[in-house]
Amino acid sequence: MAADKDSEAGERLASDRVFGVIGGLLLLLGLVYAVRSFLPGGSDTGAGPAAAAVPALAIVSPAAGAEVAQPLVVELDAGTQLVLGPTGWTADGRHLHLFAGGTEVMATATELQPAGGTRYRWTLARLPGDTTTLRLAWSDERHRTIEQGASAPVPVRLR
Repeated sequence: MAADKDSEAGERLASDRVFGVIGGLLLLLGLVYAVRSFLPGGSDTGAGPAAAAVPALAIVSPAAGAEVAQPLVVELDAGTQLVLGPTGWTADGRHLHLFAGGTEVMATATELQPAGGTRYRWTLARLPGDTTTLRLAWSDERHRTIEQGASAPVPVRLR
């Protein structure tokens, strides 16, 4: 009878070890998944701005080297449809910022007008200086610039 109890205890000890190892592996896998989801671009869910492809921005007008009147109208191609949201004109959780030299601006509801397809016209408030370089970039919900998809710089003369 004592041998039967020892055999049962040995079997229980072996199964406890197996289940313990399996439980430890599952905990480790959960930890790896949790850490990856907090890293930039670490989510594989396909949702949100980190996972979606970033559309390329382009300044269609004015052309590089152009002399332009103020208020300046910039025609842009967003590479995607924009919608007006709480953080400005957005696409997949990103919104537009325009850099004009040392000035960074975000389009208000009335400054950006659809021009067909993925093109828009942005009427800017008066910019300082007589020459500047324009560049468009996406920003995240905290207004951090996303370099991927940014437009080429376009130098212009202001009058």
